[in-house]
Amino acid sequence: MNDKFENIEEMLLRYCEGSLNDEENRQVEEWITSDNEHEDIARNIHELYWAADTLHVMNKVDTEKALKNINGSIYRKRLRTVFLWAERIAAILFLPLLSAYLLQYQTNSSGGVETKPNMMEIRTNLGMTTSFVLPDGTKVYLNSGSVIRYPNVFSDNKREVELLGEAFFDVTKNPEKRFIVKTSCDKRVEVFGTSFNMEAFPGDSLLSTTLLEGKVKFCGDNGCVEMLPGEKLVYNVNTSKAKMIKTDGEVETAWRDGKIIFDDTPFDEALRMISKRFNVDFVIKNGRYHKDSFTGTFTTQQLEQVLGVFSISSKIKWRYLPTTKSEDKRSIIEVY
Repeated sequence: MNDKFENIEEMLLRYCEGSLNDEENRQVEEWITSDNEHEDIARNIHELYWAADTLHVMNKVDTEKALKNINGSIYRKRLRTVFLWAERIAAILFLPLLSAYLLQYQTNSSGGVETKPNMMEIRTNLGMTTSFVLPDGTKVYLNSGSVIRYPNVFSDNKREVELLGEAFFDVTKNPEKRFIVKTSCDKRVEVFGTSFNMEAFPGDSLLSTTLLEGKVKFCGDNGCVEMLPGEKLVYNVNTSKAKMIKTDGEVETAWRDGKIIFDDTPFDEALRMISKRFNVDFVIKNGRYHKDSFTGTFTTQQLEQVLGVFSISSKIKWRYLPTTKSEDKRSIIEVY
């Protein structure tokens, strides 16, 4: 192997994690695009990696049946290649999850590849974020407590994913295939190639789309609205009304870099942002804080440090509340 790519096994895994620096990302992407087989391997390693956090996929896999259905030398060759790579990363990945990969190579009796795609699901734990690449090369950053579902192979005329939560999409350009993001409330954003942030948590009355580059079309109950770079659309699910706001996108996308940026941010919105970042719930006992707003940037600070700054600027008082159920996973903080 070229010395330039001697650590490609480790780098591929870190690429799936989104933990490479810019130069390492460039090297991995150069390796992937240098050969079609490299692209296949990278995609399969990616799906193996995420299968570790997508256990429901495994429940649908019949490994023995999948193996019996593999026909033709080209599939055996590809399978041997993936097994070789799987051995190299066995210390990190659970090898039984290799069966998730086999779903891609099921064939019919005539030797052709099945056309029905398999659905994949990636989710982030509360308080954590991640990034990954979709089958078409689109880069996705997934925020805390979010879920994205997508087929392992996109259809001929569109690329459709479902988002439950918040994600930033850097969409690969393809004028022949629309890229569609659907939400739990049946609203959607359509693009061909662009960069945008979308927030659509199930149960929230507001969902938003922030456009950085290109052009998107947001479709709600009252039709579709085209957006331009520097615009943020906030849609109220209850009233079916949309509001357009001018923004540079810095506040909305800071979470990708582990930051929280407040720019004259209202108190309620600031607590909502903190709640997502640190996996906590707030109980507000003092209504006087609702008129306050905050400006500042937080990066590596812990929750207590952030709230400490709030205490200094707005004199808020806060304390942790004991949870009443052992299965509670979120801390509860009372602001009084």
